Amino acid sequence: MDPIGRRPAPLTPATPATPAAAPQTAARPASAQATSAAQALGHTLKSGFEATGTVKAAQAPQGTWRGSADSEVGRTINTMLERLKTCDIKIKGDTPESLFRRAILDNKHVTNEQIMAMSKVTLEQLDSGPDTRAKVLKKIPNARELPVHKFTVAMMSAATGIDPQKLSEACPDLGMTGAPNTPLLYAAKTERMQRSTALHDFTDYMRGAGVKGMNKAVWGVEDRVLSAAVSALGGGRY
Repeated sequence: MDPIGRRPAPLTPATPATPAAAPQTAARPASAQATSAAQALGHTLKSGFEATGTVKAAQAPQGTWRGSADSEVGRTINTMLERLKTCDIKIKGDTPESLFRRAILDNKHVTNEQIMAMSKVTLEQLDSGPDTRAKVLKKIPNARELPVHKFTVAMMSAATGIDPQKLSEACPDLGMTGAPNTPLLYAAKTERMQRSTALHDFTDYMRGAGVKGMNKAVWGVEDRVLSAAVSALGGGRY
């Protein structure tokens, strides 16, 4: 459809007795209209997580640099992103989708092979086991009700296709800071630590399920303790 400024205006015959009045304002050139439209579009795409005044370009759902939409990796990524849209919990300005995009999909250190491997991880590979579940629920009885747990489950469920309810039942420790087999296990109070824990649980559980190199890709080191330390200090490669 032509922009309004380009549509032909109806011709009005000039009045013989009075010369036609000069238009008060010249029509804006097409380039100015295009600029205004681009500015308006940029305003609607501004991310609340970015600094004021920063405009974030629209992202192709499949991540074009990873593969076309009809490639195997493109279809897999699109499926993951569709699942992520079901959870709109925000932690420190991020939804599960925005954190997954930035830390995993847009991360050049994460390979397509790792993404494909994530999609094949099973519930049995992630299951925390009855002893861990008992320890977690003894220390944090409402673990499964916490937003950080639901946020972490949403990312893990979207990447693997595992039912989120079953994943939550099997792994109540998802999103909890520390480790069930140590004295250090708690539900973080600050959103910065919650977001850090959610992402580290995602990468470390994937590492434990056989997707090697996930901690290193996101945190710079593969070891689970060292990568957790980097995460807690606010580091990362994303």
